[in-house]
Amino acid sequence: MALLLDTGPLELLRRRDRRVESLALQYYPPVLPLAVVGEFLYGQLLAEVVPEALMQAQEFIASFEILPSNTTTALIYARLRSQNKRRGRMIPDPDYWIAALAVQHRIRLVTTDAHFEHFDELQPWLVRVSA
Repeated sequence: MALLLDTGPLELLRRRDRRVESLALQYYPPVLPLAVVGEFLYGQLLAEVVPEALMQAQEFIASFEILPSNTTTALIYARLRSQNKRRGRMIPDPDYWIAALAVQHRIRLVTTDAHFEHFDELQPWLVRVSA
């Protein structure tokens, strides 16, 4: 059974966090949604990393399978987003896409964001990050 990594755990894995490394090895292979790739690279560019570090980040990302979205993903995205809006809960738009892929492929999502616990169809693995 594979794991779907959110952006926070992906960065923790890059930094060799033992908790995330252990999960990634136990449920190999971890996979990524394209939204996570975008968020991860956005973070690198926002931090204005040197070109070598950006290249290393891209090489790190290239080692993962990227799960593509399709019309089924879009339908699940729309359902999850409308359910949360009716309940008065809104989360960042990319996170709906991430959740939709996890639901679509029945893959366990590893995240640092507690708002994923509000999705009835997900049982996210929440990795706590110390402040």
